[in-house]
Amino acid sequence: MLRPLVVALAALGATAGAQAALFGDDEARKAILDLRQQRTQDQDALNTKLGALSTQVDQLRRSLLEMNAQLEQLRSEMASQRGQNEVLARDVSEIQRRQKDLQQGIDDRVSKLEPQSVTLDGKTFQADPEEKRQFEEALAQLRQADFAGGLAALNTFLKRYPATGYKESALYWLGNAYYGQRDYKQSISVFRSLLTAAPQHMRAPEAMLSIANCHTELKETKAARKALDDLIKNYPDSEAALVARERLASASSKPKG
Repeated sequence: MLRPLVVALAALGATAGAQAALFGDDEARKAILDLRQQRTQDQDALNTKLGALSTQVDQLRRSLLEMNAQLEQLRSEMASQRGQNEVLARDVSEIQRRQKDLQQGIDDRVSKLEPQSVTLDGKTFQADPEEKRQFEEALAQLRQADFAGGLAALNTFLKRYPATGYKESALYWLGNAYYGQRDYKQSISVFRSLLTAAPQHMRAPEAMLSIANCHTELKETKAARKALDDLIKNYPDSEAALVARERLASASSKPKG
């Protein structure tokens, strides 16, 4: 009776041990499954984070590329702007140079039109550049013994500039031009016009001496002598008066025919 009981108890203990072993395996299996699930979840979370990080890295790379492109475009625009600025600076410099040349040209033209101070035969006055040029050209013709050309030029000059400051000098040289043309009467008329208009002019004594010369050429001895006497009377200290005295003395010393 004891043996079977022992066997029964042994069998029961074996069954209980088997059940305990079976229960322990299930727990371990469940723990392993839970661990695998947790690992899978962790891996998925990590992959998700890595994916997000990769996306962020890609976005950052694209941003950097866009920034580089913008920088290159900015550099290009700045280089273009510098080029435009250089061109603009050259254009401004050229405009300024042309403006300076234009202003200089205007100043030169204005200076040619503005009256100039002239001192001639003891008289100072204002004359236009063209007025001065025409008088000097007429005088140059007379100095070259071109009496006809000088006479025409002086007559034209006096008609064009009736109030000119050159008037007295122009009349003096006009009288000489007529004298050179042997038109003595017209020469006397012009010299007298000078004496009437400006009896105190520097050329007045010479004009009176020239009147005496004209009368001499016309064989008008009395008129010539009177002109010399008037010269000495009106301009006693002039060189022309000295010449007049010498001529009168010479004439007085000659035997009368």
